[in-house]
Amino acid sequence: FRTGAALSVIGQPRLPKLTGPYDTVGVRIVRIETDSGGCRAKVFYPARSSTNADTADGDGPYCTNGRETSDGMAGLVGFRQLGLSFLLSHLASATSGTTLDADPENVPAKLPLLVYSHGYGGNMDMATYLMRQIASHGAIVVALEHTDGTASSTRLADDTVLPFSPGLLRGSAQLERRAEELLAATKPTNLPSDLPIDETRVFLGGHSYGGPSCLVAASKDILSKKSSIRGLVLHDPALGMGDRGLDRVTQLVPTVSITSDEYDRGGVRCGQTLHARGCYHGNFVDAPLWAPLWVMRPLSTVIPAAGPCDPNELHSLLAASAVSFMTDPSARSFDIYDPLLEPR
Repeated sequence: FRTGAALSVIGQPRLPKLTGPYDTVGVRIVRIETDSGGCRAKVFYPARSSTNADTADGDGPYCTNGRETSDGMAGLVGFRQLGLSFLLSHLASATSGTTLDADPENVPAKLPLLVYSHGYGGNMDMATYLMRQIASHGAIVVALEHTDGTASSTRLADDTVLPFSPGLLRGSAQLERRAEELLAATKPTNLPSDLPIDETRVFLGGHSYGGPSCLVAASKDILSKKSSIRGLVLHDPALGMGDRGLDRVTQLVPTVSITSDEYDRGGVRCGQTLHARGCYHGNFVDAPLWAPLWVMRPLSTVIPAAGPCDPNELHSLLAASAVSFMTDPSARSFDIYDPLLEPR
């Protein structure tokens, strides 16, 4: 298996086809300023296909900091411990399918903003293909890299590396830091001024630990009486990692949650909840696409990396469902029919 797996990552990952109406996606790396020092973010947006070569820097990398990023990811998903770090080392030089610092597309109307929070041990890179897909369907996506110590690794304002440090902040302080960074990223002054953001359609999204992070941020938004958050898009929200009763926020903020097979069996419900059949926890990031499925699916006996569903088909569905939900900021639910999804 090891020899075959090592050979299998040559030429991987294969770039997924975009399924939205925009066939070019730009990316920028920005800093989101906060009172706690701020965090990095990766911004995805529909871009001009004929971007001026003087303003673009070519294809954006999959891992923003190369091997530093991929090694951090390998340690967090357990590959390093299994002696399988090579399954992710190739991501250090992989393409993201995005154009770095591209000019935004001349869209007919401004686009919704989705600020996305990674899970425990995640980062702003490991769902790049999913974020790119969402942008292709007509949205601006800001993927954060939190500084609460739960990122696989990140760079601080002074460019020092902060490795995975789950003990950096304790208890609710982690969620407070994450919520602060989420809300800061919704402010237009923290984002590039040339992006066509519809400030009346600002949404928060998150995977796993990013779920309670969004709920805390939304509750703060409600208490501030600014009510700038129009809804939440959650993937496998890890409700047990937040305060009890946090999901009551969904009574005031429109929320759509899509759950994996594991979370569905665990009875996770948050707002309007749909179960994605054949989806595992890792399907909400790019894990199934990092190597051929014959490698990734057997690994799911150890970590839930890749379920039996088609990962590209699922990402396309997640992108379409997110943008469908964000199309009307006054909607409290959305209707999307697909055999993969079953309402709960």
